[in-house]
Amino acid sequence: MRMTFGTFEIDADVQKTRQFYAAAQTVTETCGCAGCRNFEQAAASLPAPVRSFLAALGVDLRKVCECYVNTADTDGMLLYGGFCHICGTLLRGESAWQRQSDTEAIWSEDAAFPVTGTFRVSFQNEICLPEPDFPAPVIQLEFSARIPWVLPGENPWLQSQTP
Repeated sequence: MRMTFGTFEIDADVQKTRQFYAAAQTVTETCGCAGCRNFEQAAASLPAPVRSFLAALGVDLRKVCECYVNTADTDGMLLYGGFCHICGTLLRGESAWQRQSDTEAIWSEDAAFPVTGTFRVSFQNEICLPEPDFPAPVIQLEFSARIPWVLPGENPWLQSQTP
């Protein structure tokens, strides 16, 4: 199924993607850090446009390949990055990761597609950490998102920023 998101056009096999995620492990089954536990818990309460966008691609956000906390805002929101995989091909568009050198790349918010004001995505052909049983062909969906701290207890990223 062809889909267009801003400058990106993909041809996705939503059925195969959905089948993979139905059997995949959740983030906390592969990592128990506070950032991953919070991400998985918060995924169900993300804004409806984000949940609908991912569901249309066949992706279960609780089962992303990789997520990480970059920083925290003083309002308690965490800036997450991460990626997951989609069965399909990238027909048009350039990754929001812009190479600065052979070893450095910077995420460009302007080059990413805004699903909402706090959740942006990019697609690319370069696949990191490919799951051995993911159906081919595969593209990578990268994301940058502001996500609230939803776990009980204090946000450890806010504590680490205290002088």
